[in-house]
Amino acid sequence: MSEVRCLNCLKRFPVLPKAETAICPKCKTKYRISWPTPNQAKVRGLA
Repeated sequence: MSEVRCLNCLKRFPVLPKAETAICPKCKTKYRISWPTPNQAKVRGLA
């Protein structure tokens, strides 16, 4: 499982494999997720 950093509160949180969106559990901000490699998630922007 990969982790990304919330761009709003800076908390790191896990992202499920192949997920297209993810929500920060701390501040509830929703992000679009891309996968540059199969094991590396990246925040693309707000969803």
